[in-house]
Amino acid sequence: MRKRISRYFSKNNYRKEFRHELRLLIVVTLGFTIGFTWRETIFDVSWAFIQWLTHAEKAPALSFLTSVFITLICVGLIYLTSYLLKEKPSENRY
Repeated sequence: MRKRISRYFSKNNYRKEFRHELRLLIVVTLGFTIGFTWRETIFDVSWAFIQWLTHAEKAPALSFLTSVFITLICVGLIYLTSYLLKEKPSENRY
């Protein structure tokens, strides 16, 4: 156990882990920026699609249906990316 801990905190592993975490931080920050920028556009397009699909006229119902639609698409994308980017057993970092 002590050997694993000392190996984890060795200079090369620490540098590699730091770069990995820094890259992840940059990607997440840029992803949130992009998501915030596109939020209104995606909502408006989904709103129009749901309105066309259901012929609903009331704003609260349309807003709810649009949010459910966007949530289902995002959950599907999360599952897809989790499956495609899953670490293989031979790719352990430590």
